Amino acid sequence: MGISAIALEKLLARQKLPDFFGTEAVKPSYDGLGLSNIASLAIEWLAPDAPTLSEETATPAFNPELLGVSEISEAWKSWQNQAPINHVVLLILDGFGYEQLQSLANSKDAPNIAQARDSPEAFFMPATSVYPSTTVTALTSAATGYAPAQHGMMATNLYMREIGTIVNFIGFSPQVAASRGSFPDTIFNPETLLPVPNIYLRMEKAGIDVEIINFDQFKQTSISRFTSAGAEAGTNNFKGYRTPSDAFSQLRERLLARSCQQKSFTYLYVPTIDSVSHRYGPLSSSYKAEVATLDFALKKQLIEPLAGRNDTVLLLTADHGQRYNPLENTLWLEQHPELTQNLFAPATGEARVRYLHIKHDKQAAVADYIKQNFSENFFAITPSVAVELGLFGIPGKPLSIEAEDRIGDLLLISPKDWICRQHITNEERYKGHLGVHAGLSSAEMLIPFLAYRF
Repeated sequence: MGISAIALEKLLARQKLPDFFGTEAVKPSYDGLGLSNIASLAIEWLAPDAPTLSEETATPAFNPELLGVSEISEAWKSWQNQAPINHVVLLILDGFGYEQLQSLANSKDAPNIAQARDSPEAFFMPATSVYPSTTVTALTSAATGYAPAQHGMMATNLYMREIGTIVNFIGFSPQVAASRGSFPDTIFNPETLLPVPNIYLRMEKAGIDVEIINFDQFKQTSISRFTSAGAEAGTNNFKGYRTPSDAFSQLRERLLARSCQQKSFTYLYVPTIDSVSHRYGPLSSSYKAEVATLDFALKKQLIEPLAGRNDTVLLLTADHGQRYNPLENTLWLEQHPELTQNLFAPATGEARVRYLHIKHDKQAAVADYIKQNFSENFFAITPSVAVELGLFGIPGKPLSIEAEDRIGDLLLISPKDWICRQHITNEERYKGHLGVHAGLSSAEMLIPFLAYRF
């Protein structure tokens, strides 16, 4: 059994949740085997003395030794000791989960990633996403090194007490409004949204050369602003690209021009796999085609031309994986007025985990209704149970005020392949995606940790 297979077995055992979450459920790790820890690892390698810029402590660096397997620990130490690390690239392939990577590597749809994964220049194992395993929450952890419980970005759609409305954080706009325009800064400023600092600013203050390579149209969008607030990487050092191949080409030129005297960190985000997966489903022919295209571009633009630069490390990971969603497996809350009349706001969160904001003294009635009507496909837990289990941060560690405000009074979760939606306007009902995420299944929660020296 190889290191990755051993690590998978140990990780699944270590991150097991109670049986009522389902047989495939994986608890997120924030203590050293998850996405936020990968962000902290970059700082540990490049700038261990970087200022914290916060009274709140970030999550520790990624640490495979926590699995307690000597073979894995020795392989990790040996890999790290091959050469000094002067340049780090954090490449996030949105929606490219560990299970999806392994499947496509085995089917030869991603031969170059598979070759890199298995080479002496690499250390490879599964890690966990955050919870909910969704882009806004995960990318905020990847940009800060903090758990959701600390940074407060608990889902795509959140009830924001500060402005008294539900906000969609992809568009930074009201969830329901005549116009989908973003809030003006005078009402809701993204640069003051997070209570914790980002890794770009921390590393810049330690003298590291930091830049972000991201899709052209993402420059100075609200999510870009709140994940890079105060950092030059989000403004002057933001390098836009038109296609992923363009991004890899730009990265290659910048890495070739750098010397070991000036340490550097580059964040590179590619959203295309996730977009294709939502529409056609994970591991669909279109999904495989997109991965194969990226796989080829990685080889031609990075792996081959940078060969031998072993002080440069590529950290290839994902924000989350995806699972197939049968569209008929949808619970529509508006069809249950006996429940919704006890909510003071529409359900927020994600289709795979709903936050219910319950009227005073109605929590027992809502919980009973869920148990009586949805128990075959859903269950509810309180925020306090979620905290004790460690869904949003280190088990038992209290939520920040921001996080606590935003997750409501009950969490509605499916242990199966179901989603929950609520139709709240007179527009045509949106039917949803074939590929979904934000849940706790291994397909959604497991992400790759591929550390590769060029």
